[in-house]
Amino acid sequence: MKRSKGLRLKTAMMLVIIAAFIVVTGVQPVMSQAKFSHGKTMWLLMPYTGEFWWNTIVEYVGRAVKLDGWNFNFATADGSDTTQFDQITTYAQKADIMFVFPTSFTGINEAVRIAEEQYHCPVVAFKGYITGKSRFCEMFDDFKSGELMAKEAVAWIQKKYGTTKGKTVIAVNGDLKQSGWKLRQDGFDWIKENHPEINYIAIQGGLSPEGWADVADACIAGAGSNADAIISASDGPYLLGTVSALAKYGKLYYVGDPKHIFVASIDGKPSTLQWLRMGYIDAVYSQVPDAISYSAWEVAKKYIVKDASYQSAPYEMPEIPVPLTVKQPAGSYWGGKDAVMTIETVDYSKTPTGTTPAPRVDRNNVNTWELYGNSIIRFLGQDIRPTPTFAAKGTKPAWSAKLLSDFAAWVAKQ
Repeated sequence: MKRSKGLRLKTAMMLVIIAAFIVVTGVQPVMSQAKFSHGKTMWLLMPYTGEFWWNTIVEYVGRAVKLDGWNFNFATADGSDTTQFDQITTYAQKADIMFVFPTSFTGINEAVRIAEEQYHCPVVAFKGYITGKSRFCEMFDDFKSGELMAKEAVAWIQKKYGTTKGKTVIAVNGDLKQSGWKLRQDGFDWIKENHPEINYIAIQGGLSPEGWADVADACIAGAGSNADAIISASDGPYLLGTVSALAKYGKLYYVGDPKHIFVASIDGKPSTLQWLRMGYIDAVYSQVPDAISYSAWEVAKKYIVKDASYQSAPYEMPEIPVPLTVKQPAGSYWGGKDAVMTIETVDYSKTPTGTTPAPRVDRNNVNTWELYGNSIIRFLGQDIRPTPTFAAKGTKPAWSAKLLSDFAAWVAKQ
């Protein structure tokens, strides 16, 4: 009986101590926890890293992961499904979690299944979706941004000319095997479906910026020589070919000039924001790789790798609750302070998927310093060094000098 009372007393004292610990520190003590099999190691698999925007994904994901004490590694597949398939099944044996930016919609489905079921490595389909099953997916709203840009181009033409009949729109894109570019093309095709009276020219330049420059030059010199609007599925070095061709053939006029050709793009890289300040282009839809990277890691940390239980029998892969609301990460810009995305079930994939907002940027908000194309300068600098300038025709907009001056002052403080 005395031993029983003593045991109860010790237990009560222990509970008091634990309660006091929680009150003072706010931390729940972990009594026991299995260690991660690979020492908290994360692999990011990219389809390509030969250009600035792709490299920013590596930069942001790496920063988020390492800040939480995880080991970070990445590899690139150079656009090959076969290469990425092999990478997934190889690195799944060395990783506690894997983020995969897919090379295509379907080409890696089986590899992801093997990684999760055979090697017990959870996979997040990141920035592009797969039709198969993974833990979750966060991606930019590629379709909506493409469609919004197409509608904006048509509205601009209608306002300028009073008609869209016989007008020409060039849509420049990349490798449509990539889900992002394919969905943007689907958005661009709103013009073809709703305005058959418009001469709609869709061209593809492949994976690298050089291919885009070649097709843009050929088009602007030929079939698209009378272009009224150009919409580009990517910018920076990709858009450079379009702006260069316009200047080369004497068709680059400042915004506001009667002969100006409407130009808009997707991404919002530093060079593109600068061309916007200079009055060469009209608008850009910012892809916010910082917000996508940071928020995806937060979701994974909270729901997928909260502990290592999935690496032990019965090897159950953790699920996220859906629908799941994800807030705009601090310091990033999705279009406003209260911007959110929702990860939910979708009809085109077995993976719960969320699409981020598509904030539109023009001269009125280009100097929002939280914009990815501004904030990335602190880490990686400009995407094209030095940022090219062109001999545009007409009168430079009055607002340009102030935007450029304020930007230069901000950069000097970084």
